[in-house]
Amino acid sequence: MTNKEFNLGEIAKKLDLNLEGDPDYKISSVNNLQEAHESDISFYYSKKFKKDLEETNAGAVILSKNDDSSYIKNKLFTENVHLAYAKLSQLFENHYDNLSQIDRSAVIHETAKISNKCYVGPHSHIEKNVIIEKGVVINSGVSIGSGSIIRKNTVIYSNTTIYPNTSLGEHCILHSGAVIGSDGLGFAKNGKKWEKIVHSGFVEIGNYVEIGAGCTIDKASLGKTTISDGVKLDNQIHLAHNCFLGENTLIGANTSIAGSVKIGKNCMIGGLCGIVDNIEITDEVIIYPMTFVTSSVKNKGTYSGGSALMEHKNWLKKVASERKKK
Repeated sequence: MTNKEFNLGEIAKKLDLNLEGDPDYKISSVNNLQEAHESDISFYYSKKFKKDLEETNAGAVILSKNDDSSYIKNKLFTENVHLAYAKLSQLFENHYDNLSQIDRSAVIHETAKISNKCYVGPHSHIEKNVIIEKGVVINSGVSIGSGSIIRKNTVIYSNTTIYPNTSLGEHCILHSGAVIGSDGLGFAKNGKKWEKIVHSGFVEIGNYVEIGAGCTIDKASLGKTTISDGVKLDNQIHLAHNCFLGENTLIGANTSIAGSVKIGKNCMIGGLCGIVDNIEITDEVIIYPMTFVTSSVKNKGTYSGGSALMEHKNWLKKVASERKKK
């Protein structure tokens, strides 16, 4: 990987920021206010960090246009500091130097079609009829099942497992330990035993999707499990068979979504939520963390269901009060 360096004039132009300072000043990395050095650029988005701003060693800081701080070094102004920080982090992201390398320890079936402009890391296993397009990065220990398609500029981190017939879009990121396409919970009662329902479906993932470490995405029992363009999943999320996630929906860590749930576009679902099977959540819904969703959400808006931390005796009083109301 290659480290990057930019001068402030370049950064201002690329991120559409207003620079007040030296356009030739060199920046080599991004850091927080407390730990930044003179070659770092940082960002200030809340007055609670005012002391850190006054004491920072950062060579430059991104600030709100309305900020009148006493910071006297190089300043870059914007209307949305958090968005500017996101774009800045992408600007300094390290990239692989050699995208024309297949490690000699990788096991690749002879029928697999792999672009000559991709990277396949040590001990990866690519099965028959897999298609891997240009710009794809497959790190060590990745397993890709037969008939799967990995489209261009997607990055798959170490020890990820992709089951057969998975379709993975362009510019996706799969973090370590994700499992895509395993069977869901499908069993029929037969007396005191369970008969397995064989899952013959697959998983289809759109473009610009990010799937966090340790996520498990079940394939459909019939048909497909769908993750649409722009979806962002935090770590250790479970998505059961035949689910549908709409475009640009974001879900927090440790949320579990049961089978055949449909979630619309531009939703935000907090961590540690539970969502029961066979319900629908419409577009533009925000659900706060630790909410248990037991029925469909038909109207866009903000919903919550978890209890805030309180002393146990006060919690008992609250429960008792709610029971009296019933």
